[in-house]
Amino acid sequence: MSDKTTQLPLDIAFKKRLIVYCKQLQEDSYAQATKAMIETQAEANAYGPPKDRYDGFRNQQLRKGQLIEKQAAAALSNIKALNLIDDQIRDCADFGALLHTDKLVYFVAIGIGLVKFESLDIAVISPNVPVFSVMKGLKTGETFTFNGVFYAIRQII
Repeated sequence: MSDKTTQLPLDIAFKKRLIVYCKQLQEDSYAQATKAMIETQAEANAYGPPKDRYDGFRNQQLRKGQLIEKQAAAALSNIKALNLIDDQIRDCADFGALLHTDKLVYFVAIGIGLVKFESLDIAVISPNVPVFSVMKGLKTGETFTFNGVFYAIRQII
């Protein structure tokens, strides 16, 4: 069985490119949300004033707009969090760390899930997820178990 996590060298340059990639994903998400907000407002304007106090379409547009605003705000918040990450090598699993384990590469930054980056699957996780609470503070060479799966930390950047 080949180990996909060893196909590329993981170094500071890789981490910098990953941060730029994650920022781009969030900027794209923000742009899509902004476009959707404009479209939602245009639909509401084309519909005209509310027909009555319980106008279903108008209420639906309002809820849709609020949801989109939350998505845009989350994308901006994620960009701000990514901007806080420096390019220093970490000595333990903490915010901003890139952890190369024997099974998966984790990037502790924002919660966007599994992303494909330079032919690697990278789990981009928030420091608020359960797996991070298990790995927090661990160093290269240490191990942890999550959901019955054993992980060995090979490298932390």
